[in-house]
Amino acid sequence: SMVSSLCGQRGPSFDHCSKVWSLTEFWESNDAWRAFFRSRPLLTTLSEGGDVKVLESLPASHRAVVKKVAENRREDIARHLLDETDAIGGAVLADFDWNVRLVLGSDKVATLGVPLANLTLALNEPGEQKRREVSLEVGLAEVERLIAALEVAHKAVVQFKA
Repeated sequence: SMVSSLCGQRGPSFDHCSKVWSLTEFWESNDAWRAFFRSRPLLTTLSEGGDVKVLESLPASHRAVVKKVAENRREDIARHLLDETDAIGGAVLADFDWNVRLVLGSDKVATLGVPLANLTLALNEPGEQKRREVSLEVGLAEVERLIAALEVAHKAVVQFKA
């Protein structure tokens, strides 16, 4: 139930512990367990399948239960921690669409015959289920700058994964 609360679901109820703990002790216990399950050594060791030395600080009667819960819910914990980290940042590009058109009309741009690209970006906002679309009309210079920026971002992601 504590791990469920860490993963954004309903957590433990104070009613179950009210005869043993005060409300302050209950919240301090919840915070300590949340911090424990979020700890990098615990998640790293579990993902590598190794022995969890972090558990040595717990009473022997609790170690097996905590290890089993952490192993069983490892993916849920990791997914939730990634979602929390994503929520810190800004919008993320999820998809895009583009088309090119030639401006025809009586203005100065039309006489130059300048092609323009209509670019529609689908962005995922942190904490939102719905995508936000942003439409841009860009010229050749802006398209080239966008492509260069995306190439730099791609190289950074590749280096980060390595």
